[in-house]
Amino acid sequence: MNKPFHPGRRGLLAAAAIAFLLAACGGGVDDDHGHEAVFIDTAGRLAIAENNAPQLRVYDLDSGTVEATYAMDNPPSAVYASPGGRYAVVVQRLQDRVQFVDGGIWQEDHGDHLHDYKQASRLLGFRVNGPRPTHYDVQAGRQAAIFLDGNSQANPVQNAGVRLITDASIGAGQVAASTDLSLPIHGLAEPVGEKLLTVARAADASDTLPTHLVLHRRAGSGFSFVRELPTRCNGMHGSFSSGTSTVVGCREGMMVVRHLSATEVSNGQIVPTPIRVGTIAGHPRLPDQFIGIGNEGAAPDPVTTRFFALDAAAGTATPFVPQGWETGRLRRAHGFDRTGQRFFILDDQGTLIVAQRQGGAWVNLARVAAAIPTMPTAAPWPAIVANGARDQVYITDPVARQLVVVNSATGAIVERRNLGFSPSAVAWLGITR
Repeated sequence: MNKPFHPGRRGLLAAAAIAFLLAACGGGVDDDHGHEAVFIDTAGRLAIAENNAPQLRVYDLDSGTVEATYAMDNPPSAVYASPGGRYAVVVQRLQDRVQFVDGGIWQEDHGDHLHDYKQASRLLGFRVNGPRPTHYDVQAGRQAAIFLDGNSQANPVQNAGVRLITDASIGAGQVAASTDLSLPIHGLAEPVGEKLLTVARAADASDTLPTHLVLHRRAGSGFSFVRELPTRCNGMHGSFSSGTSTVVGCREGMMVVRHLSATEVSNGQIVPTPIRVGTIAGHPRLPDQFIGIGNEGAAPDPVTTRFFALDAAAGTATPFVPQGWETGRLRRAHGFDRTGQRFFILDDQGTLIVAQRQGGAWVNLARVAAAIPTMPTAAPWPAIVANGARDQVYITDPVARQLVVVNSATGAIVERRNLGFSPSAVAWLGITR
């Protein structure tokens, strides 16, 4: 499991270096090179899918070159990082498949020290097969849940399910645990420790989305049902967990479930917003703080993306207006930097807006026009991904076939790198610092 690098770790490295010098000078320290801390100064790699092609490229950020290109079984619909950041999780939704690529950069905890590794990437033979893999929810550094929507059009009907993975299970070529639902549904699965929240739909639901969360507890390689939470969240979509809170989007606003990591789990609280929230943004280093995102209006009238800052512990949601955000502006991409203190939004005109956490609220830091000079007219839209080891954020530019490098501390664009192909989905792989 990857661990953040901090001054205390550097102290261990310094101590290891001193021990080595003493041993070399006959200082009486056991010179066992196999048990020394190893620190590799690396910016990591990006796993980048090529638009409409069964290709995944591993882009090495240290050299600024494509380290390897891998043929996938099908064109990727999404690419994610594994919980520990070593593997690319390559989703092929319509073909009911997930493949994995070892990014080649990882860290091991050897008890008394940390050991970094950097090797060539490689395509794994391990696959997760199941009907319509869609949502991917991570407990950072520990585990992730792949939610399979199921397929109501299949004959026979294929029900939804959950496949839990860890970096260790991916390396071993197997899922860590799994469970199946009793119906096909576009849902979610939030893993926190030994608990798992999945979904259910009431018989009187007005659409096909979930209305309730269901609590499960892990039992070996499976999960056992605990209870259905009574709080109703109509049109449920989008989720995130951090601190002691799990949040899901609802037609009425956002539903907060507290203390999932403790013994007693709350029944959930609806924090109202004036519009439906369909996306929840969060960061593991920003505990119990989230951003709810939803669209206001309907064609032919202007449709505008709105943002709400949620304090889950207090149960309050406050509208947040990005700098220069006008009626009719739509979010095309968003993401946090590695610290969770800065939030990046790309609108439908290619403008990048950066907000910074300050005094318990989001304040505007920068606004960069033409960050993407020519926006696509249809998906795939540009994607935003943070470097976990450097103060950089990357934006893919499918039209210019470039990677836009942003200084995450200032919001300034520092470089545009030509890729030679049109990028779609992207994930950062490496050692989080």
